[in-house]
Amino acid sequence: MANYNATVRTNYFSVNDETALRNLIKASRAAEDQLSLFERKQDDGTTKFGFGCQSHILGAPDPNDSNKLNTEYLWECLQGLVADDDAVIVTEIGNEKLRHITAFSIVITKKDIQTIDISTTAVDLARKLLNNPTYCTEMDY
Repeated sequence: MANYNATVRTNYFSVNDETALRNLIKASRAAEDQLSLFERKQDDGTTKFGFGCQSHILGAPDPNDSNKLNTEYLWECLQGLVADDDAVIVTEIGNEKLRHITAFSIVITKKDIQTIDISTTAVDLARKLLNNPTYCTEMDY
């Protein structure tokens, strides 16, 4: 069995509490790397943030059990921090040798958290292009 290798990166996004974001990223963990926080100064003097790592994100410490990491809690915390008119887009691309390849994004806004998966999206597009709503194919090898 091969190891799963992932790369995670976000877009640059605005937050309502820079200190809370810094603390959240510092407390969060990835499988084999630490999360890196990136900053980009805007022309209007504000700062946008992004983060990433060279492995799968495990999450932030669970508020009910500090020994447990929880990705859902991390996304919920980000939802509370993202500016009202912005979105955090967390994209993970990973592979397990050539047997399993993944790519998905988690889109976090103040009002919602949704995930899109490249394989599901590709199969849905193939169904549309083939005009065959039952089209199915194997995406893991």
